[in-house]
Amino acid sequence: MNRHRLPQALLLATLLLASPAFPQEPAPEPGSLEANKAVVSHYLQILGGGSLDELDQVIGSDFLDRTPGAPKVQGPGSIRDSQKRARELFEGIRYKVGDLVAEGDRVAALYTVRAIRKAEGGAGKPVEVIGITLFRIADGKIRETWIVNDQLEFFSQLGFTIQAPGAPSKPVPAKPPVKAPAKPPVKPPRP
Repeated sequence: MNRHRLPQALLLATLLLASPAFPQEPAPEPGSLEANKAVVSHYLQILGGGSLDELDQVIGSDFLDRTPGAPKVQGPGSIRDSQKRARELFEGIRYKVGDLVAEGDRVAALYTVRAIRKAEGGAGKPVEVIGITLFRIADGKIRETWIVNDQLEFFSQLGFTIQAPGAPSKPVPAKPPVKAPAKPPVKPPRP
């Protein structure tokens, strides 16, 4: 008799676990501020080591990066390609989101990117950069971005130096100070 009760108890436990006692939060309304923030969060998770195949879920085919001075980036394929290159140079890429602020179809994200520059035969150099991106979301996908990050700090951490425009490309050794010619001692007049 106990043998028959065990399968029934397992079935009952399975049913109880499958239907939670507490109601789950409903998914945010598509196009709502919370849904738009969720799209951006998912995008940053993908960039931080997730599967690049998931980019099609969050990036529209008409995507455009409108960052001033940046090379033309269009569609999920171009993001995927740039992220593959980043993963060839860096490992352990992680995004830590500080703030997500949404209004209308825009989401602003403040984040810190941490990664380790890959090095041959040894430990790589850690880098950390703060960035802000403004996203435009339509129909549940990212359509446009404007990105600002601390490139100077990033390149400095990688060991690059910035020189002023017009400065010589090679350091010029300092000239030794010029000494004034020695003056002959003044003799007092004879009486």
